[in-house]
Amino acid sequence: MSPTGDMERSVAETQRISAFVKVRGKSLDLSEETSEIVGTELDTLRGGLAKIKLFSDLTSESLYGLEKRCRWQQFAANDVVLDRTDGSREVFFVAEGSVRVMNYIGEDREVTLAEMKSGDHFGELAAIGPRERTARVVAIEKTIVGAMGRDRFLEMLLEFPQVSLRLLHELAYVISTMNERVATLSIAKPRQRIYMELMRLAVPDPRGGGAWLIEPVPQHNEIASWAGVDEIEVAQAIGTLAREKIIERKNRTLIIHDRAKIHEMSAM
Repeated sequence: MSPTGDMERSVAETQRISAFVKVRGKSLDLSEETSEIVGTELDTLRGGLAKIKLFSDLTSESLYGLEKRCRWQQFAANDVVLDRTDGSREVFFVAEGSVRVMNYIGEDREVTLAEMKSGDHFGELAAIGPRERTARVVAIEKTIVGAMGRDRFLEMLLEFPQVSLRLLHELAYVISTMNERVATLSIAKPRQRIYMELMRLAVPDPRGGGAWLIEPVPQHNEIASWAGVDEIEVAQAIGTLAREKIIERKNRTLIIHDRAKIHEMSAM
């Protein structure tokens, strides 16, 4: 990439998504409250792809060309962005907000497979392969996504080989991660899956001392969705760990005093 391209890219990434959005022909400033247009299709979004990691090697001029190929929409929390019954082959880019990717294990238990945040994308498997949609995608918060049709997406991959190569690397990682996730949900017992989820969420206490932290404290239904269990099972598991003083809640933080013990319990 040229120095000029690097500078343009840097400027695009440091600026927040600009107010080049039009809703029903009117300009929209994304810094303002926009709840009244939730679910409304947006005409144009300049800078909407600036955060997308898949396009990190492209200049701002190339990004703008791709932004014009997208269909932009805003969703409220809990809105369904994409359903399994959706027959489209579009690829979605998360410009702002976050979404949860969900699917069923068995016939009646829906589990969270992944969370996509600003800069991520989803739906590419349906665009490049013969299979239909396999998951449901729900907005976690107010979210803006750009949807690129299958033909335009494939044209883009031919136009920008560096994007194709990055996509291959990302898909390899996704497949590896999903294989591990399916194995966990299929083999591990419910209580083990809860402990695994706590370990996944925890990060080392930056102050040292050996403790691990989960902040903010996750809701039981969130852990249940990731682990594929009932909320009652989560409450019982958390209660057991608290009674044994393995974990402790302080305000909005869950402190894990003995992560090694949880790891041991997850393997039992």
